[in-house]
Amino acid sequence: MNEPALTQKLTSPDEADRYRAVQTLANQGAVSELILALRDESWRVRRDAVNGLARHPDPPGIIVTLLKMLREQHQDIGALNSVIAVMAASNVDVIVPLVELLAGDEADLRIYAALILGHQQDLRATPALLNALDDPDANVRFHAIEALGRLRAAGAVEQLGQLLASGDFFLIFPALEALSRIGEARVASQVVPLLADPLLRAAAVTTLGAVGQTEVVEPLAALLDEPQAPVNEIAAALTAVYDRYDSQFGEGTHIADRTAQAISETGLTRLLDALPNAPAASLPDLARVVGWLEGATTARALAQILSQPAARREVVEALVRHGHHVTDLLITHLQDPDAETRQTVVLALGRIGDPTAVPALIKLLAFDSDLLVPTAGALAQIGDRRAFEPLLELLGHPHAVVRQAVISAINSLGHPEMPARAAHLLQDENPRVRESAARIAGYFGYDECVDLLFAACRDADAAVRQAAVENIVYLEDERVVPTLTAVLGEDEASVRQAAVRALVFVEPRAAWPLLLAALEDDATWVRYFAARVLGQIGFVEAWQPLARLAQADPAFQVRVAAMEGLGALGGVTAVTVLAPFIEAEEPDLARAAVTALGQVAHPAALPPLLSALRHDRPELRLHAISALEQRGGQGTAGALQWTAATDEDESVVQAALTALAELGTAAAVAALVAFTANPARRELCVAALAGLGETQIDWVARGLAHEKTAVRRAVVDALARMKHPYATEQLKQALQDEDTAVRLAAESALAVLGGSSELTIDN
Repeated sequence: MNEPALTQKLTSPDEADRYRAVQTLANQGAVSELILALRDESWRVRRDAVNGLARHPDPPGIIVTLLKMLREQHQDIGALNSVIAVMAASNVDVIVPLVELLAGDEADLRIYAALILGHQQDLRATPALLNALDDPDANVRFHAIEALGRLRAAGAVEQLGQLLASGDFFLIFPALEALSRIGEARVASQVVPLLADPLLRAAAVTTLGAVGQTEVVEPLAALLDEPQAPVNEIAAALTAVYDRYDSQFGEGTHIADRTAQAISETGLTRLLDALPNAPAASLPDLARVVGWLEGATTARALAQILSQPAARREVVEALVRHGHHVTDLLITHLQDPDAETRQTVVLALGRIGDPTAVPALIKLLAFDSDLLVPTAGALAQIGDRRAFEPLLELLGHPHAVVRQAVISAINSLGHPEMPARAAHLLQDENPRVRESAARIAGYFGYDECVDLLFAACRDADAAVRQAAVENIVYLEDERVVPTLTAVLGEDEASVRQAAVRALVFVEPRAAWPLLLAALEDDATWVRYFAARVLGQIGFVEAWQPLARLAQADPAFQVRVAAMEGLGALGGVTAVTVLAPFIEAEEPDLARAAVTALGQVAHPAALPPLLSALRHDRPELRLHAISALEQRGGQGTAGALQWTAATDEDESVVQAALTALAELGTAAAVAALVAFTANPARRELCVAALAGLGETQIDWVARGLAHEKTAVRRAVVDALARMKHPYATEQLKQALQDEDTAVRLAAESALAVLGGSSELTIDN
């Protein structure tokens, strides 16, 4: 249908007609018609019009048209929201015209200009929004504050902090939220006085959780003494400070210890009183804070909420920190009617490792079949030999997962009687017992069991044969290769698979003909493992049979294994086979080819990987990033930087930034430093930079000379998080920065690294 006819459809009284028309116009890029559809009464029609306009580059006049709509139709909520959505989602540069609107005469337009600027993620809007904080209209000021928060504009902290003392509740609340988004620790001293105001208290607590460091612990702890203290919010704030401090400096326990010292008996009572009736969303934070406090009372309170799924993980972590002091308390909960609670208790007892729990755990082996696996694991962690005989009785259990857990537990005990018992068990009438014994004897290589293990390779039961075949390769015995050869020639598929997997431990020349023959096996999984092992042993002669399997095997998994093998072999020949698969219709084959190319060090592998980096399927681009990260080499950092700067998929961008950090070259570090200018990327890049090693500190510190204030501020944060003497020395350069925010950030960071200031509540 042509555009005039579609335009006619846009006026149809039938929403379905208008909806279909706008979808077609969106695919055609019919901008003027799509702009008309922004006025439609149907949100579905408006949504697709917005999406269509956002997909296309800025045609001549679109910004003028949108601004005209904003001026003329801002009373129409549907049209207004559509214009805002297009401006926020498109690549059109609207900053200058919106700044002009923000300085205009009409208050409503100034409000909408501030609103849209906040969604543009462009710090060029910061000066205009700061000016709008003095706007005569309170609603404009409100939306300017919100916009500065959305932009995470560090340069706004001083003026937003001043608003906190203004007494204007209408602006204080958005200012607190904006400061929370920006996350500047230096504003904490201006937030703390608000804890004394019952109306602002909860919002101030949340903000302190978002921005504070060690200095806010005491004010938050002291607030728990107040009769109407927002206990849930305080717990959430303290855990937020813990998590941030742990992420930045790796010392979250310092926050926990400081909290434990600061909370009074009254505060503890308030926390404990809040536990039983806390909403599920608040329970984890409450449990964590209570868990930082030592004592039998807190342990009992935590144990009482073990049955609450929302806090189970936090409760376990806290009780484990209490150690053997809570063993008896936990044992009493092994009788809990809830199976998940019992399992949680078993896991906690295993981590604590107190031998006094062994009798109770042994009793569980006999009476609680649902907990056999975690109980065996707990006994393995404790390592008490009293569990030896009860565990042996379970070697013939009908479920393989239980047998494996029991085998692991027995292996961990290292009981001196095990060699003789294993020899006896290898001849047990129960095939499951013989299978388990073969795995134990093979793991340790007991001399008493060698002949019995080779005999087990001819056992009447296939599972026993498989276990024996998997384990004889650990024995230095001349019978290994002949036994594997015999198995590959006549046994059933599951045992042949085991034999093929075992060949990776055999001398390559002896394994080569057996693997080559296994590539022709009728069983899919035999061919699969043969292809994988050929890649692992690195036989160059294997490229031709592997190429044949990659291109023509009827089983998908075999083709993937063959590609992996080719990647391990490397060289131009592997690239020639793998590169065409990048355009394969089957996504899994394309991903396998990209992953395999990441193993190839030859320069010929780079062009197809760069091609995959531009593929229209985001999941393939993600695999290309992983492959480039693994491969490294010249050209990799530039390709990843380009991807991080241009890709429209957020997961791809984050993966590219993470890969740059893993590369850790000078070019990669410089790229990460530059990306901190984007507020949405800042935290990820700072964390990545902070994780770099000593040899890369100089590369990070070069960012202190960057032209953008936001970048220099981020570099200060990264150097502080490194907690390295040389990084701290480099950080001192920022004390001379021309920007006040950078200097203050450096002072704050150096104070944290060498001590901290104290804040108190003004009651």
